[in-house]
Amino acid sequence: MRLPRGIARLFRLGAFRRDVRRDLDEELRFHLDNVVDELRSAGLSDQEARSAAERRFGDLRRYRRTLERMDGACERIKRRGELLDAGRRALGSALHRVIRAPGFTAAVVVVLALGIGANAVMFGVVDRLLLSPPQHVADPDEVRHLYVRRTFDGQVRTGRTMTFPDYTDLLRVGAFEAVAAYAQGGAYTVGRGDEATQARVTRVSPSLFTLLGARAAAGRFFGSEEDASGAEPTVVLAYEYWERVYGADSAVLGRSLDIAQGTYTIVGVAPAGFTGAELAPVDLWLPIRVSQEIQGHTGFADDRGSYWLRTVARLADGATDESAMAEATAAHRAARSNLIGQDRYDAGARIVTAPIIAARGPDPSREASVARWLAGVSLVVLVIACLNVANLLLARAIRNQRDIAVRLALGAGRGRLIVEHLAESLILAGLGAAGALVLARLLGATVHGTLLPNVAFVDGGLAGRLALFTFAVCLTTALMMGLVPAVEASRARVTDALRAGGRAVAAGPSRTRAWLLVGQVALSVVLLVGAGLFVRSLRAAQGIDLGFDAREIALLHFEWDEGFYAPDQGGIYEEARDRVARMPGIHAAGLAYAVPFWSSISLGRPRVPGLDSIPRHPSGGPYVNKVGSGYFEAMGLSIALGRAFVTADDAEGAAPVAIVSESMAEAVWPEGDVLGACMMLDDDSGDAPCTEIVGVVEDHRRQDLVEDDPHFLYFLNWSHPALAGPPQALLVGTTGGAAERLGAIRREARGASPLIRFVDARVLAERVEPELRPWRLGASMFTAFGALALLVAAWGLFSVLAFDVAARKHELGVRSALGAGVTRIVRLVLRRALVLCAAGTAVGLLAASAGARLIEPLLFRISARDLPIYAAVATSLLLVAALAGALPAWRAARVDPREALRGD
Repeated sequence: MRLPRGIARLFRLGAFRRDVRRDLDEELRFHLDNVVDELRSAGLSDQEARSAAERRFGDLRRYRRTLERMDGACERIKRRGELLDAGRRALGSALHRVIRAPGFTAAVVVVLALGIGANAVMFGVVDRLLLSPPQHVADPDEVRHLYVRRTFDGQVRTGRTMTFPDYTDLLRVGAFEAVAAYAQGGAYTVGRGDEATQARVTRVSPSLFTLLGARAAAGRFFGSEEDASGAEPTVVLAYEYWERVYGADSAVLGRSLDIAQGTYTIVGVAPAGFTGAELAPVDLWLPIRVSQEIQGHTGFADDRGSYWLRTVARLADGATDESAMAEATAAHRAARSNLIGQDRYDAGARIVTAPIIAARGPDPSREASVARWLAGVSLVVLVIACLNVANLLLARAIRNQRDIAVRLALGAGRGRLIVEHLAESLILAGLGAAGALVLARLLGATVHGTLLPNVAFVDGGLAGRLALFTFAVCLTTALMMGLVPAVEASRARVTDALRAGGRAVAAGPSRTRAWLLVGQVALSVVLLVGAGLFVRSLRAAQGIDLGFDAREIALLHFEWDEGFYAPDQGGIYEEARDRVARMPGIHAAGLAYAVPFWSSISLGRPRVPGLDSIPRHPSGGPYVNKVGSGYFEAMGLSIALGRAFVTADDAEGAAPVAIVSESMAEAVWPEGDVLGACMMLDDDSGDAPCTEIVGVVEDHRRQDLVEDDPHFLYFLNWSHPALAGPPQALLVGTTGGAAERLGAIRREARGASPLIRFVDARVLAERVEPELRPWRLGASMFTAFGALALLVAAWGLFSVLAFDVAARKHELGVRSALGAGVTRIVRLVLRRALVLCAAGTAVGLLAASAGARLIEPLLFRISARDLPIYAAVATSLLLVAALAGALPAWRAARVDPREALRGD
């Protein structure tokens, strides 16, 4: 029985070791016997001569071991040299084939560069969102985001935000080495007058910098004494802002900077790429207490109803997540024991810890979920590219079957052929990887900024990780695309290939190429179905009735000079409203305290006489808003029943009146007796005045596209502390689009008073856009990857058919000579194209349907088994197959029978 090569090699190795030892023993014995003979000739007896010889030689076993090591080292060097020589010959031969076919090489490299490049670009997204912690975080495995998990309105919710007292409660938890708070985001006005700009500000407790382990690039961070009540305001610049605005000039330290209503002293510069505990870009870091006081916010330190802070903690030595959560939960519940006793807070509320990488937490963003899918999609694109290149390599191997047979006949080993083909695959994959890195370098920043504009993409070692990732992908790709063609080429039958000449086409490789093509088409179908689903989701989300047209509404918010406070702001807002309302192209302008997709306020559950309670709504609430006359007209909201506010009749001092949304009117007064109804809102004492319902306005979305119509209450004047003070925004309804009029509206509003420091004017649609971003991200990337996959699959189909036509030239000539017409030959080629495409399409549709439940949570109100999309994808693939087969079919029809049969 013949042993497999690997096992036989082991047996040969053992025999070789025994031969070496035997030769060494014989050589040592030969030299020892020579010395014994010399000593015996000198007059010593045999025994004396042998003893003296052994003493002269010393330890023979030690000599044997030394010689064995020397011999083994020589053998290893010899084998290493042989392997290197074989590798050089294989690489030289592969490089020669690559250079000799520049067109083929270019086609393969372009396909691989696109496939590997897609993965390289998406690696940057996945690395930033899912793999790497924020920059400059020391020992990130010990840092935790803190969440509050509680039951609210019958639903268990896990929230990122806490109140300021909740944060101070956590400072006393022994399982945490340190706790820090921050309020992220928000654009603040920097500077004054016409030179005023806006910057992204994050307000933080001073402990955040030390907790994360960051070190200032210049100057220092502000300390705890600089965040005390009444302390001098200080600010830390982000490194990128320092470079962009001040040219990285260290002389900026100590200068004053006007920010919002205060003047701050620059004390330091954060390190490059530092974004705190989040990934969003930051321009300025402000101390949290001082900035709150400067903006006129009082009472926040004791307010347990305002959720606006995020918290992060570092675990103490020896603490675990379980012990930290238990201790923090106990402290949280103890601090809220009064509210729990009054049944105004969930007694089962818990503090939950999560990794510093927010996408791994209990409440990952939709962007993170889509990013996971896109990472998988980019891998599918790579697999399609590998299948395509494997088909091309296999086609060329079949075309060169006679040359391979000649080499085998002349003694070339099949293992050597496999190594040479894998070496060629490695060279092609390396060239494709180089092109991919160029694409990632050129397009990465643009793609990242377009897809995730609210994420700061900093290098932070990404270039090195990207290079390692691309190298690993390169090796994997080389194996994926080179192994099948290499094995198939080595299986060539020498006799058959030499006998048939250039017309030999093995059935096995032909079937292999067909299956490779079916795989390409199937995967392309999956991507195209995903693209169609996300496009439909985006259109459904864009077409949802928000209750208002956000593109027609301008949102204005004023920043004030230092020391200018609320009593005067209301009058200036009204003056600005009147000025803007008189502009051409403006049909209404109104003031509001809260704005959809920007801010909302819920004040607990009101009471209605005669009802034990009002129905609960899934989104909470009811939500309240203090609005001025013209607000409903500016928003495009119609009064469905009753009347709107009339300033003269509903002025302050008059009996309180309110307007409710349609959904609330239907839920609370299903019989329709809402007008004139009484609602008590202020407290639970029973002494609250009766607020009369004077109108019903149509519903609109509050801050989420997927929520049910929320319950709203609108007031013209209300003295509740949560709605105290002037309006917070001016909303302007335009005709023909707000974007074109923003500049004129901003100038007109600023003319209302010299005390207006800056007018933040934007289209309300900008506030809605972040809600659309996950579906826009999925639609754009799935479509791009799907189109790329379709292009590669079409190229693969074309190459298969073109090769088949070239390989079957003799057969087609015979058919033509026997009377087969052009139509029949064209039909023969196109039938193969459509059969292969139909098989791949069927497999792809089944795979897409099987995976539908996985992607359905990311879609917007459409089924993941949407039949029109499946039908459109199938039709498109068959059309592409017909187009891809058109040129090979035309070539087949033009085969000259005499030329095809000349070889016979």
